[in-house]
Amino acid sequence: MVDVNFLKVLIVTACIFPFVSRAETLEKGVEILNQGQFKKAREIFKPLAEHGDANAAYWLAYTQFKTSSTLEAGSSLLKSAEGGNPWAMATLAGTYMPEVDRSFCGYLGWPCDEQWVDKAIEGWEKLAEEGDGKAMYALLYHDPSWWQYIPIYREYRYGELAEKLYNNKGFTFFYDNSFWSFLNEDKRIEYLEKMALHGDGIASYKLFYIFDDNKEPQEAINYIENGVEGRNYYSLYRASTGLMRLKRKYDIGSEDERTSKRAYFYCYAAHSLFEEGYDCSVSGFFDFEYDRDIEMHRYYDKITGERVTEEQLEKIREKAREYVSEYYADLQLDETTVEFFRGFYKNF
Repeated sequence: MVDVNFLKVLIVTACIFPFVSRAETLEKGVEILNQGQFKKAREIFKPLAEHGDANAAYWLAYTQFKTSSTLEAGSSLLKSAEGGNPWAMATLAGTYMPEVDRSFCGYLGWPCDEQWVDKAIEGWEKLAEEGDGKAMYALLYHDPSWWQYIPIYREYRYGELAEKLYNNKGFTFFYDNSFWSFLNEDKRIEYLEKMALHGDGIASYKLFYIFDDNKEPQEAINYIENGVEGRNYYSLYRASTGLMRLKRKYDIGSEDERTSKRAYFYCYAAHSLFEEGYDCSVSGFFDFEYDRDIEMHRYYDKITGERVTEEQLEKIREKAREYVSEYYADLQLDETTVEFFRGFYKNF
């Protein structure tokens, strides 16, 4: 005789495990996405979306968009929106969505419609009530309250909301310059520092520019260098530009730490983590002239003036690849940092 209780356990397990497996797979897909492996992530999201997962359909649309399958992305967004995903709804609202002045819908032919504006806001309101910090930020950005139009008072209120947004992982609130001024900057710095200490590369470079603007170069440099030690993608690129600029401006560090070769090394390390990211063209980092005799460019270090050969450049690239060989990019993409959220505006 079959144990009835045992059968119940089997039935419950059969009902639960597909959802557990699906959630884990979706999470894995987002992890792969954030390593910059868009094609691989697309293949993870596709079967989930085909089985009715609206969240997977949203991320499938994003990976299709990033891999030039733009027409398919519009269909996936519609499927996601119809499945209840407010982020897809907001994307398909196009320029009807407040704060979006140029939309992908305008030239990609996606099925955008004004009807999605209110539905997206309703979806975010529900998520915010459940403690979703990203939705809280989305409402502040796309559905401003009356008090957000009152100077000084709004800065005070943003400072008050900081803890709530931070505790609920609404981190883009702190990235977004539009919510902060000298009146509440201390509060922003407080939370950005917490985020940077936990390896948040965007927070590190935001702090870099804040301290740079405040004429505190050593503080600015410290945050980028800490990120570089952790092989953080965003910090490595900022090291190749902003860090070098500050060290040269304030004569900080040895000459070797301020050279074009060092800047190129940092940029190529970032490039090695994510090839589709920043441009690391040699001409962008070195002085150069065209040699008609050999029909090639000659490159010179901007600091030392020394000639830099192609063999030396290849050695720099090799060392940069080795420097990050055991690391992956963390692009920190979520629904509030991808291009979909702001239309044509780039992610952070």
